[in-house]
Amino acid sequence: MLKVGIIGSGFGMIGLLPAFESIKGARIVGVCTEKSTWRAFLGRSDLDAIAIAVPPRAQYEIAKTAIQKGLHVFAEKPLAANLAQARELLALAKKKRVVHGIDLMFPEIAEWRKVKELIDKKTFGALTHVSVDWDWQSGDIRYGRSSWKTKVSDGGGVLSFYFSHGLHYLEHFAGAICDTRTLFTYSPKSRNGGEVGIDMLLKFENGTTGAVHVSCNSPGLIRHQLVFICEKGVITLENKNAVVDNFVVKTYGERGEAIVNVKKDKTLKNEDERVKIVRKLAERFVDACAKKKRMRPSFQDGLRVQELIEQIRSKKKRLI
Repeated sequence: MLKVGIIGSGFGMIGLLPAFESIKGARIVGVCTEKSTWRAFLGRSDLDAIAIAVPPRAQYEIAKTAIQKGLHVFAEKPLAANLAQARELLALAKKKRVVHGIDLMFPEIAEWRKVKELIDKKTFGALTHVSVDWDWQSGDIRYGRSSWKTKVSDGGGVLSFYFSHGLHYLEHFAGAICDTRTLFTYSPKSRNGGEVGIDMLLKFENGTTGAVHVSCNSPGLIRHQLVFICEKGVITLENKNAVVDNFVVKTYGERGEAIVNVKKDKTLKNEDERVKIVRKLAERFVDACAKKKRMRPSFQDGLRVQELIEQIRSKKKRLI
């Protein structure tokens, strides 16, 4: 039985706790929600692993200390506040031979898995172009709140905090990104100056191209759409008014438009919609700890995302 501790008062309570406590082979032995008590919490003798949901800069400190104690670690994205921290965490995890995972959840959604299957099987020929349109208005922007999520040096800004997911899932679908051109947009509502939007052109190593529009300052609009243009058809993946729910897969080919039937992931009563997806990763993490094997996504994936973030920021262009 893997003895797990949860660290974090926000998503730690509404996401990680219900995900891990429902898994056979894991037992929650404690929850730490106070910033000042995590060091003492990690000193408990009944811990085998921890799952963290705190800001990136704090996560780096907590994960580093936990790994040094030989604890397995399931982390949030982004892995750290900067590239150097992410590199250090991965190197330390390898040295101490602990299991490490990260909550990069979108590829785990049933409809996303179906699209990956269609692309890998080349159902409509090879993928040639992928586009992303992702719009909503975050609470920090809507209410003008000052938090780390709008502070780039702490791992905030729409690129680091939100589109860390996107950089991971783009490479999941289309392979390694080799070049980007990005415009950043800003708003006075972002209290710590972090960007609220990005528009990006991408090139992948296999020749596929991409285009991305992401905005966390789109009042009244909540949508997440991916379009995959292939040699012999088009696949779309889209939802509205949700984070991981309500996705619909459509294809367009010689026979016209078709909706692809997918067995959907089910949300339990009074459960946050994200829990059912995080649960899949948590199950994989617990299994990896029990069998002393690697899991994916891992700190390696978190580091890759951090590398891309650093590269994009190093050559960014600003739009007022």
